Amino acid sequence: MKKLLFLFVCAALPSLSLKSLASGPSAEALSLPCNGCHGPDGVSQGASIPSIAGLNADYMAEVMVQFKEGRRSATIMNRIAKGYRDYELRKIARYFAAKDWRTVRSAQLEELVARGHQLHEQYCAECHEDSGRYQDKDVPRIAGQRHNYLKTQLEIYHEGKEQPPQPSDMAEKLAEIAKDDLPALGAFYSTVE
Repeated sequence: MKKLLFLFVCAALPSLSLKSLASGPSAEALSLPCNGCHGPDGVSQGASIPSIAGLNADYMAEVMVQFKEGRRSATIMNRIAKGYRDYELRKIARYFAAKDWRTVRSAQLEELVARGHQLHEQYCAECHEDSGRYQDKDVPRIAGQRHNYLKTQLEIYHEGKEQPPQPSDMAEKLAEIAKDDLPALGAFYSTVE
């Protein structure tokens, strides 16, 4: 019996190794390092780190390539992305895109959220439809992201320091919003399911 099992395993090994060599690491294996910062299954538990579960795959893949090529500002993502091939980044993006979006609630003041909703309706609703839930290859989902992450990104965008620069429509709209109102806008989006 042991001899038969040994022969079966030996016969199966070449086909298994050829198959794994041809397809490379699985998307799940490639994505495991992401969980360290972006949380289990891409749902962030960090106040300043975005959730990536449920993001549009084309958008996420493009952002990752921008990090890799140094075309997008980052503290660490540019260094991490350089360790992957472009096709691996696309695999990771599709993996997280297939996950369900889960909003992580933050304690917010209702007054701040109400002001943020007003700002959204006045300045942002045209592109960030459905209270920020809408996403495509150019517009990321911002509804349900962590408040501190959103506030920080809005401040960077407001100052015009983001690379690549935000679309001109967004830059123009943000210029009309007082910097002191940015936390309210972030608070609103962070509470949307």
